[in-house]
Amino acid sequence: MQIKTMKNLAAAGISAAVATGGLAALFASGPATAAGSYHDSAFGVSASGSAPIGATPAVSSTDGAVKTNSGGARSSDGTITLASATVKAGGGKSSATVSGFSALGGLATASSASASCDNGVVTSTVSGTPAGKLGTKGSVAYNVVSKNADGSSTVTAMVITIKAGTGTEAQTISLASATCAPGTAPTPGPTPTSSPTGSPSPNPTGSPSPTPTGKPTGSPSPTGSPSPTASPAPSGTPSPTPTAPTTGATPPAPPVGTPQPGDVPVAG
Repeated sequence: MQIKTMKNLAAAGISAAVATGGLAALFASGPATAAGSYHDSAFGVSASGSAPIGATPAVSSTDGAVKTNSGGARSSDGTITLASATVKAGGGKSSATVSGFSALGGLATASSASASCDNGVVTSTVSGTPAGKLGTKGSVAYNVVSKNADGSSTVTAMVITIKAGTGTEAQTISLASATCAPGTAPTPGPTPTSSPTGSPSPNPTGSPSPTPTGKPTGSPSPTGSPSPTASPAPSGTPSPTPTAPTTGATPPAPPVGTPQPGDVPVAG
């Protein structure tokens, strides 16, 4: 009975382990969730050449989180100024909105300009110096779009270019720029087809009893001792069994010369 109890404990333990493992497998199956990938950025103004300005204000997001920044800008020599700008980037989108721009002693201006990018789709607007030739060595361009090596697209609302001359350095000014790419959102894991109906218990649902619940119905006999089927006969020559006389049979005749009752003696 102790062996049966141990078997019950083992079976209960295996059932609990299978239930727990099955539940873990249900939620752990399938590939891990893939991380998102983004290439979003924006800035208000940037200039290279004789009056450089780093991208200001600027923002960048590669994890999908939306980030914002704002502020103005001014070159060290005061030939480029920007009153204010607000930039935003994240989640496959970016934008830049500026106001109060002036450069080259007022040769190029913009009261407002904006650029936006939405999952690779770009747009821009400018209210300022018309696109085209600027003075004798410069030019103005609107809505300048470029494709980047990482698959993202960039749009710049206004680009001013000044060619180099005798004793002067070439210069490029970019106003209101936005960059983005079609975002790759995190990939959700597989959805379980069914939910478990209950929480599995790590222990057996019942406590096995170490003693039998009832008395045996009969006395067990030895498993290997057979009962004799008959008593052996004694060794030696068996004695004949007398035969009983048959009812109604004629008795044997007496020997000749034997007197019988009723005989008359004969005188001689």
